[in-house]
Amino acid sequence: MKKLLFIIFASILSSVAVAQSRSALKKLFDSANFEEAKPVAAKLLKANPKNSEYNYWYAACCIETGDTVDVREMLEFAVSRKIVNARRYLGDYHFGKENYPAAAECYDDFLEGVKDDSLRLLFSRKAQRARDLNRMVMNAYKICVVDSFVVDKENFLSAYRLGADVGIVESNAVYFDDNSLPGYVNETERGMDIFFSDYGEYNDSLMKLYRNSKVADEWGTPVALEGFDTYGNDDYPFMCTDGVTLYFASDGNGSIGGYDIFMTRMDTESGRFLRPDNVGMPFNSTANDYMLVIDEVAGLGWFASDRNQPEGLVCVYVFVPEASKRKYDSDALGYEGMLPLAKLSSIAATQDNEEELRKARLQLTMMLYAETENKNKGDFLFVIDDTRDYTKLSDFRSPEARKLFEEWQARSKKQMSDIGLLEQQRENYMTAGTAAKQKMSAAILSLESKVEREQEALARMELEIRRIEQEKLYK
Repeated sequence: MKKLLFIIFASILSSVAVAQSRSALKKLFDSANFEEAKPVAAKLLKANPKNSEYNYWYAACCIETGDTVDVREMLEFAVSRKIVNARRYLGDYHFGKENYPAAAECYDDFLEGVKDDSLRLLFSRKAQRARDLNRMVMNAYKICVVDSFVVDKENFLSAYRLGADVGIVESNAVYFDDNSLPGYVNETERGMDIFFSDYGEYNDSLMKLYRNSKVADEWGTPVALEGFDTYGNDDYPFMCTDGVTLYFASDGNGSIGGYDIFMTRMDTESGRFLRPDNVGMPFNSTANDYMLVIDEVAGLGWFASDRNQPEGLVCVYVFVPEASKRKYDSDALGYEGMLPLAKLSSIAATQDNEEELRKARLQLTMMLYAETENKNKGDFLFVIDDTRDYTKLSDFRSPEARKLFEEWQARSKKQMSDIGLLEQQRENYMTAGTAAKQKMSAAILSLESKVEREQEALARMELEIRRIEQEKLYK
């Protein structure tokens, strides 16, 4: 009898303790003290894994605190037990996993039972953002990405290799020789106009775009671009050679996260610009994307993004610009097939046109090695890391790295010669007769193969030089 009474008494104490823990958990959760609530919820869930409230509270705490635990099944279980607020967190879960269609559906379902106006507004915006991102994923443009370079964010323009026809693309600090100036500037190829960013006249907290034109070899008064207002920061301008098409980046209206790249066109009669359009994915992402530049002569485009990059670094993508934008067959690929393409998860997946890729790679190779070729003998520019650039052989601390660099330099010059020869052979092929073309084909194919192999070998040598020198510097 005593044993039975003890068991009953212990059971009562346990129930009271659970009730007190549940009450404490609810109080912590309702006060948004998620860090303290999470371990309490975890303990209760472990003791009673089939309790829908504990599943909901623990899963919600994980999402609120940024915990990477996969809580989908917990939230789906809570939803199945009619815990209304579980839908909002299930929407957040799907959004974090970039399943935007599922996120929008969860938010819409949650909104059906929401009466509070401020909460309705918040989740209406979340649902709309999920739908906007889903639409952008399913309408991603098809581009060929030639290469990418991860560089220091503060010096990202060092990765751009631009021809003279592009004009000047530079930071305001360098261009205007004033380190206090934020933002970026583009001087057009004729040197008659500049487009730059500066703090707006009516709101000093926001960057806006300005234009200044040269009259009789003297700059006039800068004027703000007219025709649109993004209600955000506008920066990173680039005017195309047509003098009409302007690319820039903004974190204002229409951005899907941070800075997005936009395009607008100027009405040549009024000088006003049309409403900007977001250029879409894969150029833009939920991270910061900016400084899109088109080198029409070289047939290459450039833009920067900090997607998937650690703090302080950005990735500069080199792509093949096209006059008519192509889109993927989203009906055939479906959302799961479109998402990695829209995110640029794999550069190789964009390279489905071998001839286009081959020409672009050769052009990029010529531009990359032109800097070395155009330097005076014994004078060069070789990047060791984010803080060190070498310009002469005596800069090297490692004899092994210096010797390998001299070999790389000599082979680079030979590569430039082969590329020039290849281009000449191609030009001759275009004007040759049928019989001559048959004789020339084998030689051209052989030289193409040689150039591509050497390009890959030079890239490997370049990495090895950096590795050896960095070991010497930092060991």
